[in-house]
Amino acid sequence: MTESTLWALFLVIVQLESGGDLNARNGKAVGPAQIQPAVVLDCIKWGHAVELRDRETMEGSYRLFRLYTDRWIAYRQIPDTVQNRANIWRHGPSSQYVLKGLSSKYSLKAESLLKDHDLGGANANNPKRGRRRKVAVGKVVDGVNAP
Repeated sequence: MTESTLWALFLVIVQLESGGDLNARNGKAVGPAQIQPAVVLDCIKWGHAVELRDRETMEGSYRLFRLYTDRWIAYRQIPDTVQNRANIWRHGPSSQYVLKGLSSKYSLKAESLLKDHDLGGANANNPKRGRRRKVAVGKVVDGVNAP
């Protein structure tokens, strides 16, 4: 998967998880990509220099997203697709969606938003939810340049 596609997928995930809110908190999940502490701990266990506070920025969240999904794509020896990365992120690397290569509402929504370049539809479980904002891939988003 190209770097620009990964960045675009990450922006879709940010919209699905937090609606673009850098300060989003939901239980232990923190930041724009709603990252659980277990993701950070796994990355540390794998030898990466990351911290819990990395979840609170776009740059840190993107790095954690890349480290985590890259690792599980390679470990599970599965195709590097939007569906697989979205399912790893939402459902975990041991979920039936990942292990059996199944689509989920979340991965279908991510694929749809990625194709449309319309990152405003947001909640994968409620397709009737209102649009939030549109973000063009390759533009500056929340102070971060897209690759």
